[in-house]
Amino acid sequence: MINSLQGNVTLANMVDIFDIIFIDSPSLFPASKVLIQRQNYIYYIHGAIMSSRPRPILTFKPHRLLMHALTTFITDYNIFRVKDRVYANSLFTAMLSKNALGYKPDILYPPVDIGRVVKYRDYKEPIVSMLARFGASKGWDLTLIAFSEAVNKCGVHNTKLYLMGSVNSNVQATYVNYILGLSRKLGIDDKVKILINPSIDDIYRMLNKSMVFIHVRPNEPFGIVVAEAMAAGAVPIVHKSGGPWFDIVEMGKYGYGFINAEEAADALCRVLTSDREFEKMSNLAKEKADEFSYEKFKDRIDNIISKFT
Repeated sequence: MINSLQGNVTLANMVDIFDIIFIDSPSLFPASKVLIQRQNYIYYIHGAIMSSRPRPILTFKPHRLLMHALTTFITDYNIFRVKDRVYANSLFTAMLSKNALGYKPDILYPPVDIGRVVKYRDYKEPIVSMLARFGASKGWDLTLIAFSEAVNKCGVHNTKLYLMGSVNSNVQATYVNYILGLSRKLGIDDKVKILINPSIDDIYRMLNKSMVFIHVRPNEPFGIVVAEAMAAGAVPIVHKSGGPWFDIVEMGKYGYGFINAEEAADALCRVLTSDREFEKMSNLAKEKADEFSYEKFKDRIDNIISKFT
């Protein structure tokens, strides 16, 4: 908190130096006061604004409660009043923020390093991949169940499931053991491979080998890894919510969606049992991913800046 306050004071002293300052936090007092006066900022919303005024986050940890209360004290929602200065990272985020803000922010999609992803372009293999932190909230068990159902339903016995994720605590390590146990219970342990703390290069190599990328977390604000997988030519199968479904896959135009494991299994079967379906959807995925390239992002940023300078 002290570091944040020191940073805010430094930012307040720098406001007059720049024509435009990009910010992504309303907790910037005293800098927020100067920014509001100058109106030389662009606010970028990463996650939905659900309240019209600052509110402490509910927690049962006393030390965190104090920190959240202090954060609320230095938060100024007046930063959102100038609507042409506010952008959201997805249509999903913008629509969720609309009631609290009183308007729907414009959209500025985050950039994806398409050039780096495609450097690892490789021949496709019958691989389904997933990337997330290892933990119960990420939906790993649903992926295992859906994959198991697909193997049994449409006979894709030569397909492998690669699960990539970070392990930084004993709790996460324990969850990996749970995943391994569940894969044995489902009878697919010979098909499940786990990559712990893979490098970004290893991730991109795997995405370029994968025919399918599955993303199961609901209500993700954007889901940049989905766009990266699509750039690699992997067909996305995502939960029917959040930025991955509404913004990236566009409700089925550039991939598949699901509500439960059965629907995810059906989507896996469609892609893994038809070369024609895979080629069609893979090409569409790569086409869509190009919309999130650094070049397109730079053009959008240039257009935004030109409006205010």
